[in-house]
Amino acid sequence: MTLWVRYRISMEKNQTSPMEIEIQSLTLRYSHTRVAKPKVVRMLMSSMDRYGQITPVHCVMEGSQYVLMDGYLRVDALKGLGKDTVRANAGDSDEQQALLQLLGRTQERQWEAIEQAWIIRELADRFGYRLRDIARSIGYDTSWVSRRMSLLDGLSQDLLTTVCSGRMSVFAATRVLVPLARANRAHAEKLCDYLTENPMSTRDLSEFFKHYQRSNRKTRELMIQDPSLLAKALKSKDEKALAEACKDGPEGEWLKDFAIVQAVLKRAIKRLDAVMYPGQDQEDRTRLIRAFEDARLLMERIAEKMTKVEP
Repeated sequence: MTLWVRYRISMEKNQTSPMEIEIQSLTLRYSHTRVAKPKVVRMLMSSMDRYGQITPVHCVMEGSQYVLMDGYLRVDALKGLGKDTVRANAGDSDEQQALLQLLGRTQERQWEAIEQAWIIRELADRFGYRLRDIARSIGYDTSWVSRRMSLLDGLSQDLLTTVCSGRMSVFAATRVLVPLARANRAHAEKLCDYLTENPMSTRDLSEFFKHYQRSNRKTRELMIQDPSLLAKALKSKDEKALAEACKDGPEGEWLKDFAIVQAVLKRAIKRLDAVMYPGQDQEDRTRLIRAFEDARLLMERIAEKMTKVEP
């Protein structure tokens, strides 16, 4: 029987009815493992103000205090509403079991990968769990646990704090800054400083990192010195293309399209002797001829429409 199964059985036996707990009596030991989400908190505040707190938070008892394990955003929302108490479930489980439960509830709530990484580190560092034991306990393979842990290894403490405070998106940290830090930590730190003051959309940041990966060393240095230059250049390029399209109109687009068609046909002519030859497999030859016939029919449709238009 895995630790996770034993834990679920224990939870079912020890589950108690929700109770009202003073918020000030909560120990927020795992607040650093959660990513701040102001928008979600505002939504919760609106809902709680109208309907009250529906879902209890989960705590474990530690003497006369309660360690908050799950429900940090709900507690933030209640504080924002000026509430003094919170509805909570406080079973007899210990912290290790509660942390394993959080990792095993990936189907019940949306976790950020970096939050899972923090919980895994807590289990490993504070409670001495080996990664393979954590993986077996929650029903995942060890590589999944290792990949989560690697997110923390690739980020400095300052950057982790920035991410968890909500001043840096998780996407920026895990999809851009972590791989960038492994290749060039100095560049990662400079980009982090820039993004903290000048947030970029996921699309713009993805485009930036894509260009960075394809660029030479000199260009990378310039991009890191001022990440906004790329966005300005791309915007200018798009505006120029749009202006040209408006200027040329549909006639210009027609000419461009048929320039492409001509280039493709010229390439097809050069390849003809290589793709069609005596003794060729009949099935292959049939597929090639069918592709040609389909294209020829399209050209005939265009020619037919053109003859119906009076000059």
